[in-house]
Amino acid sequence: MSQNGLDLREPEPRFADCNSGFSEADYVLYSIPFDATVSHKGGASKAPAFIRKESFNFETYLMDLDVELEDAKMADIGDLALKNTLEGQTAMIEDSKKLASFILEQGKLPIMMGGEHSVSEGPMNAFMEMFHRKGGMIVVLDAHLDFRRQYLDNPHSHASITRRLFDRWGSKSICVIGARSGCREEVQEARSLGLSFVTSRQVQDQGIHEVIEAWDSAFSLKDRPLYLSIDMDAIDPSFAPGTGTPEPWGLSTTVIRHILGELNANVRSFDLVEVSPDCESFITPSLAGKMIRQFIGLKEKRRVSPDWLFK
Repeated sequence: MSQNGLDLREPEPRFADCNSGFSEADYVLYSIPFDATVSHKGGASKAPAFIRKESFNFETYLMDLDVELEDAKMADIGDLALKNTLEGQTAMIEDSKKLASFILEQGKLPIMMGGEHSVSEGPMNAFMEMFHRKGGMIVVLDAHLDFRRQYLDNPHSHASITRRLFDRWGSKSICVIGARSGCREEVQEARSLGLSFVTSRQVQDQGIHEVIEAWDSAFSLKDRPLYLSIDMDAIDPSFAPGTGTPEPWGLSTTVIRHILGELNANVRSFDLVEVSPDCESFITPSLAGKMIRQFIGLKEKRRVSPDWLFK
């Protein structure tokens, strides 16, 4: 199949409960099976197929939200066709940006499954080009700062994604939650240039609600259009062992659920990256599928009851 002049491979299976076509969907799922810049354990290019398969493990009814996902208008348009090589990365970034822009322009919410974190660059730029003047901001959940100017001679490495967006859109346009890893120079430069980040230890010591409230006071976080990017290694590997660069002492799944709840209202684009079935192929893809389903369920809950979280 094709979309906006781009080739997409039909998914088999589609993500669970994606029973709508593109034209009528509110939520459009797609995937970018690319992992050519990995520097530790590979396999993230296989993640979308495993996440889709595990998504069928769950009931269509979300008990905690009183939401029936069969009623949500969800479409899964498949894998972006690409060359999973370093030579194919430039085309991947350009094509993924074009696809994300098209989905946004149609008034739909794009949900992208990676792939390693370099696949977020195109969709993030698509989001910022649409929402920058409205105060658009990128919120990244990640164990790593990913703030290197380049890594292994590649400025578009998974280890440079935060830096690429920071350099283009400025210090008030991106923040990182859950960081606990980076080389000395990278951390020093992030601090000196004014990257906003909070470590997983700070989240554990202060509480995620207090962290978000502090950022809301500083950046009006809850009043801005948001792009939410979840790197699975933000989560402690005891919960999500199937990721290419696991880092101990991470965020809990309860913290992730809280973040989804507090920020959900303003999220206009969402991605989930760095699941590696080569490392572990059941628990982590299942958690990824559940987070996507919870995100959509929260959107549906707010649609019928906008202030439900505060009751």
